[in-house]
Amino acid sequence: MLEFSEKDHVYLLDGKVIPSCTQILQGVGLIQFNGVSPDVLERAAAFGTAAHRACALDDLGDLDEQSLDPNLKPYLDAWRTFRGDMKFDAIEQPLWHPVYGFAGCPDRVAGNSIIEIKTSAVVPAWAQLQTAGYAILADIPTARRIVVHLKPNGSYSIIEHKDRKNRAVFLSCLTAYQWRIKNATT
Repeated sequence: MLEFSEKDHVYLLDGKVIPSCTQILQGVGLIQFNGVSPDVLERAAAFGTAAHRACALDDLGDLDEQSLDPNLKPYLDAWRTFRGDMKFDAIEQPLWHPVYGFAGCPDRVAGNSIIEIKTSAVVPAWAQLQTAGYAILADIPTARRIVVHLKPNGSYSIIEHKDRKNRAVFLSCLTAYQWRIKNATT
């Protein structure tokens, strides 16, 4: 049974830690934050987590807007505009792949679409590999993979990842990650 520790951002399958899409991409050096102070990274991560949580609670009809940090309001407004009347099959549902041995949590799955929410200043290039990994996890080989980039002015942009080679690149990263873990020396 898959368990997800939100606090530690760790996936456990029958008590054994399994890597996430993000950990895999970090582990092979594609996600790097060189030169960014740990304080800035921590604040940005906390803000992104809060924005994701607000959007998820809103999607589920459980958001208490009175408790919402005012700085999150433009991001939530942008999400609501994008979302419209869209219905989701899954909202931040942890998934794991029994063959490839990794896990992840797509922000949204809607029909054949994988939807990733980003609140960063720019959408990183590695997001296309992240959405490819999520498409593998959701078992949607021909998924429409999109990033909804929420902006502080209440607007959003959509970035669609159409390169089908991203799946092979993600699986190559997974192989390299697994090799590195297996052959790690102390």
